Amino acid sequence: MIRAKIIVEGDVQKVGYRDYVQKVARKLGVKGYVENLRDGNVQVVCEANEDVLEEFTKALDVKEEFIKVEGVHVVETTEAKGEFSFFEIK
Repeated sequence: MIRAKIIVEGDVQKVGYRDYVQKVARKLGVKGYVENLRDGNVQVVCEANEDVLEEFTKALDVKEEFIKVEGVHVVETTEAKGEFSFFEIK
């Protein structure tokens, strides 16, 4: 299991992006959270197996209707701590 901190840039606030992320995370069994940042980006902190995390990260790069992701950056990876029991929106 891996823990990742991901920053998503683009038009990702006030367009339903966090709901989208939560839906995908729950479908894949990813645990953690997604939250808006003051700079207009979104941060995802999550834990999953490496292959699931790779699929999840690819799914975060979406362009549909109002959501226009310009970049998905995994800024940190460490060993999972097991502190999350589900995926939530903060």
